[in-house]
Amino acid sequence: MKAKTLLLLCLFGSFQMMAQNKLPSLLLKLKKAPADTSKALIIQSITEYYRNIKPDSAGIYARQGLQLSEKLNYVYGKAAFSRFLAELDLNEGKMDAAKQKFGTAMILFEQTGRKKDIASVHNGLGAWAIKQGDYPEATKQFLTALKTFETARDTGGIIQAYIKLGVVNQQIKELDKALDYFRMGLALDKHAPATSRTGTLLNNTGIIYFYRNDFRTALKFFSDGLKIINKPEWADVRILLLSNAGAAYEKLGNFKAAARLESEALVLIRERHLKEYEINTLISLASVLSRDKPDSSRLLLNQALRISREINQRYLMMEVYQGIVDLYKQQGKYKEAEYTLERKIKLQDSLFTLKKAKDIAGLQSNYDLANATIKLQRSEINNQQMRNHRNVILAAGVALLFITLTLIMFYLKMRNLNRQLLKRKDILRQQKEALDQQNEFKNKLFSIIGHDLRSPIATIVNLMEAAEENDLSAEDFIAFIPQLKDQSKATLEILDKLLIWGKSQLKGTKYNRSVFNAKEMILKNVELYKNPALQKMIKVTDETPNEISIFGDSTQVDFIIRNLLANAIKYTQRGGEIRFSASLNQPAGFNAIHVQDNGVGIAKGAQQRIFERNNQSQEGTAQEKRNSIGLMLCKEFAEANGGKIELESELGRGTRFSFYLPSDEQNVN
Repeated sequence: MKAKTLLLLCLFGSFQMMAQNKLPSLLLKLKKAPADTSKALIIQSITEYYRNIKPDSAGIYARQGLQLSEKLNYVYGKAAFSRFLAELDLNEGKMDAAKQKFGTAMILFEQTGRKKDIASVHNGLGAWAIKQGDYPEATKQFLTALKTFETARDTGGIIQAYIKLGVVNQQIKELDKALDYFRMGLALDKHAPATSRTGTLLNNTGIIYFYRNDFRTALKFFSDGLKIINKPEWADVRILLLSNAGAAYEKLGNFKAAARLESEALVLIRERHLKEYEINTLISLASVLSRDKPDSSRLLLNQALRISREINQRYLMMEVYQGIVDLYKQQGKYKEAEYTLERKIKLQDSLFTLKKAKDIAGLQSNYDLANATIKLQRSEINNQQMRNHRNVILAAGVALLFITLTLIMFYLKMRNLNRQLLKRKDILRQQKEALDQQNEFKNKLFSIIGHDLRSPIATIVNLMEAAEENDLSAEDFIAFIPQLKDQSKATLEILDKLLIWGKSQLKGTKYNRSVFNAKEMILKNVELYKNPALQKMIKVTDETPNEISIFGDSTQVDFIIRNLLANAIKYTQRGGEIRFSASLNQPAGFNAIHVQDNGVGIAKGAQQRIFERNNQSQEGTAQEKRNSIGLMLCKEFAEANGGKIELESELGRGTRFSFYLPSDEQNVN
């Protein structure tokens, strides 16, 4: 079970609600109020009351307030209700509608000049960016809001900004930085009465310790929060604290307490129709109950699967499938577990295929756009030349009357025209070279598709035709599935590398170079390929130092490490060994990372063309499918970042790949 952060509550901030006995008086005032701005303000107070207790009712009143404000042309009212409805839309996963309403609110608040409200919209846009996974944009929006609150000396706003920035860093695993923000928030908050904001700070601080496996300290923060957060209007924060306290109890082995807290959280979640959190809580509760009540656990997972289908959350659906697989394995029902795992893989492949189809469409549209642009520019140059000739003829006619003046003007004009023509010819030459390069790339691309991609796809078609023509039974058809799966994985691997190469050729690679520690990247990839290595009983060791300073594009360096590790696993026999090592400042100003295996090795004749696109790679030691694109990309990326890649290998005794990159910016040529 994982600790949870209720992002929307943390990012929008806590709201102070009026006492429940004031609601009837507000409703009475609403009936008697004239249709003016005072009525809009009453509606705003009612929506704030219902915000965390009855979100549906809050939405109804907010829409009424927006209609009234539009009728009155009440700018502040239109802005406030648009912002409120945007937050509700974001809570329900309506991303496009939320962004549109935030944009409307920003424009209107800027008209009013209300700085704090403008900062609140920046908070909303930051929340939207987090939901989209755009953490740099989220950080930018939250820092803008913090600066505004600091200028206004708004302590509450500053604390909320600390919470939001802490959440962003927590999401990107910058735990120390996140903890610093939460501690600064707690230091400011301790001088004020306890609010839901206090609970949020305690909860998020506890999560940091949870991620550090200090579950007892985490549980203390969660428990302190539960003692404070006990009002109905603070229910969203209480949901977090209950779920996370349950997670901590499970880690500590107290499953009874974990189940009790998760069940209480589930009741509150269902009251507020938080579908995504209901799915996560059902999965967590099922995990707790799986040991003693497997039937109840399966029932909860089925509920989570139904809800994920209703709201079309396919990524959450994959988590539910994984929970069902784990439950079946625990019960020894391996056939059912395998069937469910196949469904998860099928869903995962469909999501992957959809993404890659969009990428391919983008590549084709970029190519078509480049051709259309060049044709248009050629047409414009021809038209300009025709206009130039016409001007020359007119100038000659005028020369009969004003010979001296015309000669001077003609000379000056022709000189200018010649300069323009030379410039345009140079532009045309550059464009022709660019088109030739793209045509050359197109030919290479089609060659790769015909050579590397067509073969595994043809194999899949042949297998399916054989199954169809032979009228196989269900058992015989199942025997085909591993072959189909292997061919499909090979096709996806080739397609993924082909898209990376295609983007770098057509769009032009953008290098985001910086100094970073490659040690974390190596550990991440070792963990990523743990299962493939275990399947072949291959031991993967990391002997690199804790600090390996690299200056380059971290995404491309990550690709090199990942591809070299995958190749090493592919060409190492069962029971073999793979070792990561490093050479620092050798040669001066460069650090090297080595990936060495004791696998099949590479023949001397094949080593000369191993990094070429048309290299004929061999199958892996477990008949893994081959392709010739990965090492070509590794070489391109290493050289593009100012380094190089080398190979040492002996047939039958293993291979060592080494790539050298600058240790800092000063060593880039």
